[in-house]
Amino acid sequence: MNEIEIAGIKRDLSHLREVIVSVAGKGKDGADLRVAISFGLHTISKGCDHGEHDMFDENAKPRLFSEERYAFSLGLPELAHRMIEQNYFCWESADRNHAMNYAVIDVAPGRIQQLADGTHQVVFFYLYPASGVSADVNLVITSCHSREVVFSRIKRRYNIHTLLRKCLYEAKRIP
Repeated sequence: MNEIEIAGIKRDLSHLREVIVSVAGKGKDGADLRVAISFGLHTISKGCDHGEHDMFDENAKPRLFSEERYAFSLGLPELAHRMIEQNYFCWESADRNHAMNYAVIDVAPGRIQQLADGTHQVVFFYLYPASGVSADVNLVITSCHSREVVFSRIKRRYNIHTLLRKCLYEAKRIP
């Protein structure tokens, strides 16, 4: 989908096309690890009741277009690229009985010791093994929005390179 029309206004979605990022030397046998990054419709929409929707997501659930999320999505490809390049920390979250990964993207990795409880901008994502043709791992960003984070409740953190390699070597979805 290259564009979407909401209330007679067309919005460009080309920034949400899949991109490939390579991590030098992190693949099998010292090869580069190629990560295909894709973006879900939750990056530009919010949940809503049936009948109030502008669109349906990948699971046929009604969604309402969000100007705020759309505006933030314009920078998502660059943020996702930086998240991998700079080896951001991430956590596993259980949300509505589903586990998923998330990364706090409003705090640079070098300042991780300064994380304070509160509202942070976070990216939610899954990792899947890829076919190996153009990528080794698929990173699917399902959503990105502000969230209240209480770091003292988080038992374990990972860096994204660890999770990418786990997905590659174990050939299974993470989480």
